[in-house]
Amino acid sequence: MKYARSFKQDSIPVMLPLLLATGTLGLLALAWRQRAAPRAEQSTETTRERPPRHIARSAARLETGVDTQSAAEGNGPLIHRCYEIELPDRAVSRDIVLRLMQLHLTELAPAALANFEKSEGSDEVFRLDDEYEITMLGPWNGDVRVAEMTHDSFTLITLDGHPEAGHITFTVSENARSQGNLLVRIESWARARDALVAAAYSTLNVGKQVQTEVWITFLQRLAVLAGVTTRPEVRITTESLADPQHESTTRA
Repeated sequence: MKYARSFKQDSIPVMLPLLLATGTLGLLALAWRQRAAPRAEQSTETTRERPPRHIARSAARLETGVDTQSAAEGNGPLIHRCYEIELPDRAVSRDIVLRLMQLHLTELAPAALANFEKSEGSDEVFRLDDEYEITMLGPWNGDVRVAEMTHDSFTLITLDGHPEAGHITFTVSENARSQGNLLVRIESWARARDALVAAAYSTLNVGKQVQTEVWITFLQRLAVLAGVTTRPEVRITTESLADPQHESTTRA
């Protein structure tokens, strides 16, 4: 059994100071390297009884496989994050951009923060049920599985032991707001795995900042791979959905 899935939660308190120290040092170094990266961020916090209906349906469909870790099992507020860039479609087609993400997933993410290694499936193809082991900044690793593929997207779900519980979808579509451009979006819906992870990630915003830098780097590397000569601005939206009903039922 893989390390990430067999990791005992009882061991986490010992590693909490290490996570925070490693995360702080790593983020300081990364901030120096990435400070010129163009980005636009917006954060909101709302309270509702449950996630949007279409998201609840997607989660119910995607997060029911073997060893999956659904957002409903997590702890704390449901966090919705979206990272977007625009690419001129004259650079490369939608299908090719999607294929580039699929086949170069392990190369697009910055290895210093989130190193993707395929653990199930062939490196030559990208298919349903492929799995990736992610070595992340700090003492916690996690595995994800390809849960869904469509003509313009694919979705990864978290597996047992991942610091988060939920799913993330990568989409390439025509941009309705800017004719002639493609819109590349990375959108996640997730909670912390448990109360301790929630506390650690909220302290110094370690989890949020690491994720932000991972996906900014991912999208800007993708733009280069697609033939774009200037680094596009990454639009980032974060929505925290505080669910009182969920708070009373999540695991500690």
